[in-house]
Amino acid sequence: MSISTDTQAVLLLTCHFSRSTGGDSQPLSPVEWGRFALWLKEREIKPERMLTDRIDGLLKDWADEKITIGRIETLIERGGALALAADKWLRAGLWIMTRSDSDYPSRLKRRLGINSPAVLFGCGNRKLLNAGGLAVVGSRNAGAEDLKFSSTLGERTAAEGCALVSGGAKGIDQAAMFGALEAEGTAVGILAENLLRTGTSANYRRHLMADNLALVSPFFPEAGFHVGNAMQRNKYIYCLADAAVVVHSGQKGGTWGGAVENLRKGWTPLWVKKNGDERSGNSAIVGKGANWIPERVGEIDFASLFSDQDKITDQCAGEPSERNPSNTSHREPVSADDRENRNRASEIEMDGKSGDMAFYDFFLLKLESVCAATPKSRDEISAALELKNTQLDVWLKKAVSENKIEKLSNPVRYSCPCRKQSELAL
Repeated sequence: MSISTDTQAVLLLTCHFSRSTGGDSQPLSPVEWGRFALWLKEREIKPERMLTDRIDGLLKDWADEKITIGRIETLIERGGALALAADKWLRAGLWIMTRSDSDYPSRLKRRLGINSPAVLFGCGNRKLLNAGGLAVVGSRNAGAEDLKFSSTLGERTAAEGCALVSGGAKGIDQAAMFGALEAEGTAVGILAENLLRTGTSANYRRHLMADNLALVSPFFPEAGFHVGNAMQRNKYIYCLADAAVVVHSGQKGGTWGGAVENLRKGWTPLWVKKNGDERSGNSAIVGKGANWIPERVGEIDFASLFSDQDKITDQCAGEPSERNPSNTSHREPVSADDRENRNRASEIEMDGKSGDMAFYDFFLLKLESVCAATPKSRDEISAALELKNTQLDVWLKKAVSENKIEKLSNPVRYSCPCRKQSELAL
């Protein structure tokens, strides 16, 4: 597997190739790269030109106190280190994705703009990065009750045909991810450390080979634990998902910081599990704008999890929400450009009326558009809707039994007669 020259240039400018790099060769941060990339784009200069052209001539109009031409030249000259590192990563099965790639996560671009990671390293099914889903996060040192809740929530997420997004850390994150994976669902893990080692571990190998899992990181694939990376990683968990659940949080630390930032930025609706731990920060997160989630996973209305949070009533029967509806001052103002970017529909996101539907009902709507003209085979439907066959088989069987679609023989195909949307079960 080769790397394009454009990707090579971005890697050289933004990535570490060893555990420590300092001084003039410090790679550009996401914010710095965003600023520099925007300048290049405005002048129609592709990054790959820095590999062939004289940099001082190419960037003669560039002036930045921190991103000096000397710094850029030093970074570009690391070709040998890049070649050795990239060969090692690719041989281990990792892939490399930049913002210019067509399958780069649209949610990251829409929500973070030019501050989205310049490069993502990963392994497994990279298509899952655009699947959205439910983020489940929480403490590493969680109790048995919270771990069980997380695992069961993962199973329920899989049953709903929804991807599970988490951080891959021990405790809540892994319990939720493995709950989904063992139920033949899909999961995305955003790692802050040791992607290379984790991606080759026996714990994940089976799920990676089955295309049910993607592990991804914006950091050096061999990086050890770093508090800054762990804190920064949290925003990517929320931004890759469509809703989030905090199972257990302290009153400070990564889970707390990520939840508060999500509420401030307004990326996804946020739900919190109740617990009896007086040291927990769960109640305080609800006080800042989140909602309580039912304590029994079977009572959760999944469709409501993904609705606009300001329009949701508390699902906990008889339990008034501690959220102050008037407390909206914590959210940062949204510019017209940001609002337009957030409203730009992803090619695989739900349409505007689907937020109140169950996933099965939304599937029926999409199936009608696929099969209304001509009957389609199972593989054709799977490709068109980007659904895994395990989930597709369940929904096709249900739709046939409910006479929503017709199953044809010789060969097996499915026909969906043209019906008004209102006739579908909502």
